[in-house]
Amino acid sequence: VGHLKRLIERNTEQEKQRRRTELALLQAQINPHFLYNTLDTIIWLIESGEISESVAMVSSLSNFFRFSLSRGQNVITLKEEQQHIRSYLEIQHMRYRDLMEYEIDIPEELDGYILPKLTLQPLVENALYHGIKIRRRKGLIRVSGRIEGEELILEVADDGNGMSVERLDEVRSSLFDGRKEGFGLRTVHQRIQILFGQEYGLTLSSTPEDGTRIFVKIPMRTSEKEMGE
Repeated sequence: VGHLKRLIERNTEQEKQRRRTELALLQAQINPHFLYNTLDTIIWLIESGEISESVAMVSSLSNFFRFSLSRGQNVITLKEEQQHIRSYLEIQHMRYRDLMEYEIDIPEELDGYILPKLTLQPLVENALYHGIKIRRRKGLIRVSGRIEGEELILEVADDGNGMSVERLDEVRSSLFDGRKEGFGLRTVHQRIQILFGQEYGLTLSSTPEDGTRIFVKIPMRTSEKEMGE
């Protein structure tokens, strides 16, 4: 009875922690600066007479927030996650067309696997603002996916500024400590581990002047019920 009680208490605390991190990440993504900047760009496009581009940007912005909410669901399919990051990248490409290009290369056979919502978008944002923009030359953000054994590996890579060994160690450490720095990456990492276990989460590699690669490792699941098994 005592063991069962402790197990229930632990599961309850894990569920609370999962919901706290999910809420924190959702709040971080509804970024007023991102919204204001996007609206400013839309106004500029309209004033410049580029009506079709302004309509496309409004559509992408609507899709971005619609997929951020995900009808209140905690997990979504990889196909839905792709639609979310595509909306984000479409908006940023219109804003930074002279600075960035992007590719999404995830095989269709992976579409039905599920993952915590808002897993890839913070990684893509990190690649843009801490990789591509810092180097100030046109760069590429590439999102890809593959299966390795019984695991799903997603990768967000950029050919931007990269990081020194010391800086890379700091970012890796930020995945585990409570510092404000690296909030988006840390929250994604912690949510994955809460849902799937300590063997899953994020890993990073980076080379100065050559770019950064962030890998997401999660088990292959096709329903939320399987996530608790």
